[in-house]
Amino acid sequence: MTQLNQLVLPKNVQVAHHAPLIHAPSWWDPRKAYADYSPDIEGAFIEGDLFRRQHKLKTAGELEREGVSNLVMLTDLQHDFRPGGRLPVSGTDNVVLRACARLLNGTIGTDYYTQFVYSQDGHVPYHISYATRWRMKNGEPFDLRTNKAAVLNLVDENRGIFQATCFDPTDGSPIDMGYIQSIINVKVTVDYWHHLEVTGQGPIWVFANHCKLGTDGVNLHPLLAETLAFIEGARLVAPVPLTKGHIRDTDWFGPLEPCRPDPGHPQGGFQKAIVDLFAQVEGWVEFFGVAEDFCDFNMKKQTMRFFKGTPFFQQMAFATDGTAPIVPNASQVLALNDEARSQGVRFFTHDEPFTARR
Repeated sequence: MTQLNQLVLPKNVQVAHHAPLIHAPSWWDPRKAYADYSPDIEGAFIEGDLFRRQHKLKTAGELEREGVSNLVMLTDLQHDFRPGGRLPVSGTDNVVLRACARLLNGTIGTDYYTQFVYSQDGHVPYHISYATRWRMKNGEPFDLRTNKAAVLNLVDENRGIFQATCFDPTDGSPIDMGYIQSIINVKVTVDYWHHLEVTGQGPIWVFANHCKLGTDGVNLHPLLAETLAFIEGARLVAPVPLTKGHIRDTDWFGPLEPCRPDPGHPQGGFQKAIVDLFAQVEGWVEFFGVAEDFCDFNMKKQTMRFFKGTPFFQQMAFATDGTAPIVPNASQVLALNDEARSQGVRFFTHDEPFTARR
């Protein structure tokens, strides 16, 4: 089992507030949320299995047969969105620490969670959201390693020329990055821009290359991977992965569906199996994830749209300290949260007591 003294920690680590564990596994140390390491998932599973047998824990299936049914949805808690990743979201490590503390307390501290779903962003080369799919006027690849993100607006339809704008992280002021063109599939890219506009999804967003399939960027945060492996053994439950981002010429603003349908691809339509799983839950469906103003926002938005007009809103629960933004207090997030509250969605903090839904 990986020990802290074997890890390389960032300097001046400040461990975020998090709930203390009712029972702490031998490998648990909150500082690991801020470290890069290879999680011992087999060791964590074996320890969880031993804990279940020693403490006579009921399996998730047994709990469900007794009427216990609560699920947690974890959006994009991956390596490349960590502070040291290729597309960092400040606060991701804190979110993972709090989520893991709640997951462990809700499985080995009390009979609460019975289902787990996690999404993973993953892209192929020349993905439409990658800066390096695009070239500058001088022919060089568009480089967003510093600015991280840009929004594109079409200026020349025939040649597929877009104007790229970044935003100053300190005050949000626009930064003109010049004109760019897709290296491949120029017409398809223009058609995609029109599709986003017609469907009200906004312009094309491009980012520093992130979560490339085959790289470490796709991996779950190591502390989350270790925690889920322990829970697998402790409750004999299989967390459900929700993969997205594998289609080259479309993006996913949220995990449940691509921005443009592709009937020929397994990820090309609405992932109804996931919301059907949500619908089977009799208790709470809790949401953690990043970024608060992008994929986590759209995960919640897509779920709310699917369940519009149903009583399911009274089962949804948003962890207020279980997400982290790119831009704090984004207007679309505030508006969605107001709508969610008006529909009966519960807002909670990760250290609140576990309660049955009434």
